[in-house]
Amino acid sequence: MVDITCQEAFYENLTLGLIKLLTQTPGVQDVRLDKRTPCERLLLSSWEQRHCCALPDDLRQFYLSTDGYSLTWAYQHAGQLLPLGNMKVNAITELRRLAGVKSLGDADGPTLLDVEICSQVGSTATPAAAAAAGTMAERPNFGVKCKIFELDSCMGVAKVCLVYLDKGLEPRRPEPRIWLLDRCFEWHFLAPDFTTYFRMMLVHQGLPLWQFRGTPMGLTPWAEQMFTLVAPHLLLNQPDTAVHTLHTAEWGDAPYNHLDPTIFKTRSKVKKK
Repeated sequence: MVDITCQEAFYENLTLGLIKLLTQTPGVQDVRLDKRTPCERLLLSSWEQRHCCALPDDLRQFYLSTDGYSLTWAYQHAGQLLPLGNMKVNAITELRRLAGVKSLGDADGPTLLDVEICSQVGSTATPAAAAAAGTMAERPNFGVKCKIFELDSCMGVAKVCLVYLDKGLEPRRPEPRIWLLDRCFEWHFLAPDFTTYFRMMLVHQGLPLWQFRGTPMGLTPWAEQMFTLVAPHLLLNQPDTAVHTLHTAEWGDAPYNHLDPTIFKTRSKVKKK
């Protein structure tokens, strides 16, 4: 039998008490956490061999603890129960590559690389975003040498991606980083590693479009209203997108509690009583 006490303690530590905070927030209802078993090491090795790249240590330890992550919650507003909060990390079998692979569909149809080439007349990236992620040359692209994997589909409005940049003349590929790809195929830097991104996701409680706070587009009026109702403290210091990315504005010298990467440690699937 699964040790329920051990499992509850693991998710309590993983979410840094977020579930308790949500259940105590007025209006928040139907908090649901999808509790999953750890991923098999063989499955992780198979993924790495198939894509010819190694998972970063923190993400590997995360998958060895739980095969993906999903926490959702609803909010009672104006007499309606709105499915509002959504925090997700794809399971290893759903960590699929974007672009860089041949489509099985219409061979004459445009690919993501074709779209990117046609749209390279400008970029929404600010100088600060470029500095935070390296240089403009280090921005993701849809070529075969840049490997992009989808961590979260963001309910269809964007994609949070694990990006392995082209190593160029370097002997080894740079450590992968977390980027946001919007529906206009523009890239926005989110975090330097998975642990930082996961921490950002917990702090924002999975509120709608939270990843867009550090982009030139910003939050929509509706999303900002939801922030005001559920977590108004997150709007006290709005990041200036002309100067900062979301990561550098709020996490550069932030006094928040840091998420210890060791929380992503292997836990047993079952424990006999």
